[in-house]
Amino acid sequence: MKKLLNGKIVELTADEITEMHREQGRAAVQERKRPLSENEVLSMLLRQSVNTITVDDQTALRMMDYYPAFAAGMTVSTGDKLTYGGKLYRVITGHTTQADWTPDVTASLFVRIDEEHDGSEFDPIPYEGNMALENGKYYTQGGVTYLCTRDTGAAVYQALSELVGLYVEVVTV
Repeated sequence: MKKLLNGKIVELTADEITEMHREQGRAAVQERKRPLSENEVLSMLLRQSVNTITVDDQTALRMMDYYPAFAAGMTVSTGDKLTYGGKLYRVITGHTTQADWTPDVTASLFVRIDEEHDGSEFDPIPYEGNMALENGKYYTQGGVTYLCTRDTGAAVYQALSELVGLYVEVVTV
């Protein structure tokens, strides 16, 4: 191991390494024995009971950091929420989770909770293809915002940039 001493990198002595390990051990014991703060206890309680609080999906997204992360061996009930890969999911069918039944690939057990967008200028709808466009609503794709000028009536698959002049107009680039 090395240290910086007077602008030079030098090797630590055996005694310095031993003392460093002793200090780490002392600090670990102190951390295990220190009283928990009120915020730490409240956070633990909230994380344990968050699935007992009835909230709508949009509120749940706002408090996503408090839901448990998916892990194999969890017992989950229908309606429970959990996180996986930075996204929030609701359990469709209660079960004990398994490592290869991850929420992103097991649609029979989990449904992703997505943010709802009202299609206003300030809250455009993310367009990912296979969507019907509604006249007067704003959509965004690839960092560009579009205003729909005519209902499509059915799902369209083309990129919005290909629909300019037909169904949408560019609002911001």
